[in-house]
Amino acid sequence: MEVFKKKDILGILHELGILISSIGLIMMMPVFVGLYFNEPIYYFFYPSLIFTLLGILINKFTKPISIKLKHAMVVSALAWLFASLIGAIPFYLGITHFGYIDGVFESMSAWTTTGFTLINDVEALPHTLQFWRSLEQWVGGIGVLVMVITILSKTGASAYYRAEAREEKILPSTSSTVKKIWQIYLLYTSIGISLLYLSGLSLWEAVNICMCGISTGGMSISNSSFPYNDFAKIVMILIMTIGGIVSFAVHHKILTGRWIDDIQTKVAIPIIIVASFILVASSNINPIDAIFTVVSAMTSTGYSTVNIPNLSNLSLAILIIIMMIGGSTGTTTGGIKLIRFVIMVKSFYYKLKEAVYPHNAVIYKKLGNNPLTPNLIVDAYIVGFIYVLHYVLGTLFLISLGYDPFKSIFESVSLVANMGLSVNIVNHDLNPIGKLFGIFSMWVGRLEIIPVYVLIILPMILKIKDSKKVISKKDIVK
Repeated sequence: MEVFKKKDILGILHELGILISSIGLIMMMPVFVGLYFNEPIYYFFYPSLIFTLLGILINKFTKPISIKLKHAMVVSALAWLFASLIGAIPFYLGITHFGYIDGVFESMSAWTTTGFTLINDVEALPHTLQFWRSLEQWVGGIGVLVMVITILSKTGASAYYRAEAREEKILPSTSSTVKKIWQIYLLYTSIGISLLYLSGLSLWEAVNICMCGISTGGMSISNSSFPYNDFAKIVMILIMTIGGIVSFAVHHKILTGRWIDDIQTKVAIPIIIVASFILVASSNINPIDAIFTVVSAMTSTGYSTVNIPNLSNLSLAILIIIMMIGGSTGTTTGGIKLIRFVIMVKSFYYKLKEAVYPHNAVIYKKLGNNPLTPNLIVDAYIVGFIYVLHYVLGTLFLISLGYDPFKSIFESVSLVANMGLSVNIVNHDLNPIGKLFGIFSMWVGRLEIIPVYVLIILPMILKIKDSKKVISKKDIVK
């Protein structure tokens, strides 16, 4: 059985052509920054022209198809990969002694809103490259395919939306949901920039920091991640909370004068309070920095106001657990997600009740005000399992490179969950194989893993099955 026939492949290329030309157009934006600051623009201008035209040509000479979920997953996986391969070019051309693999790592980290960096001196970068990192994170936070859906209002929008690890709808149609998400995203970005500017940051700092904060990306234009005053820290805590804990659906209801009793937000608040208290007690840091670090970890932002490697082992363990879980669904965050964690805890609780109650007792399983169905439980455990599996495999890989086991756990979780907090394993001196592993980890983590394996593994499995069928038919003939 063929997963993708020739028309499917051409249809996928048709969609990727749109994406490539879109990235080409986005790459033109730093050109205006370069003109304003009188900096070189060739490493943006020429790639922008080339990929815009290339995408248009690919789209013109291929035919569209009716998009199904399997197509959308492949397009989604390739979209994020191509975005990173293209986005790497300015880093490769614009930074001395920065290889192309380094550029792909930096670009993948930006697009997936992970926040790791291989650049030793961020402050020495030209404004164009600083802005490019921030812009990649800002667009990546909303989603590469969400951007394409917005531009085209495609008939396959629902499949694309699901393939990019999104399920929650604000309005009945996917296209209208995406447009509403953009409106909310732009509104909060503008408010965040204004508040950061009022806190004492320059306009340049406010724009870049907010773009990376609202997307829960965490890249910085400073070598010290977030070296700003307490008022700016409080504003950033608010921005990170908006980006990673309160879902777009809840924002929409609040902005339209309605309130929703959101279970994810209710769970997040006590976790933040308890974890922050543990950090204060075990690592002797001030409460604002503790809350900042915990919120940064939960929302996958990756900003830090403390030296992470210097925290106590207990603090690091708490941060590992928080990073593994992540923030809310329907936000820009990474990890397993709070709602799945809640489902797993609730299903365990109901399993205990079933063991204790009489056999004929009827137990109503609820998640908030909604029924807790078997499908929800299975989905939560499957996604949780594949994330934990990748956390473990990543840890073993880093240990095999000679790194400390405990630090390897921290860094592996941070990569796969798209967090960006680091204990200094990921840096420019990392083994090239380690950098490739990091690129893969961030890629699969951003898409909640399954689309990447649909692209890589499923065709291989079906080819093996087909070859077995051919052999068995030959045996029957004999």
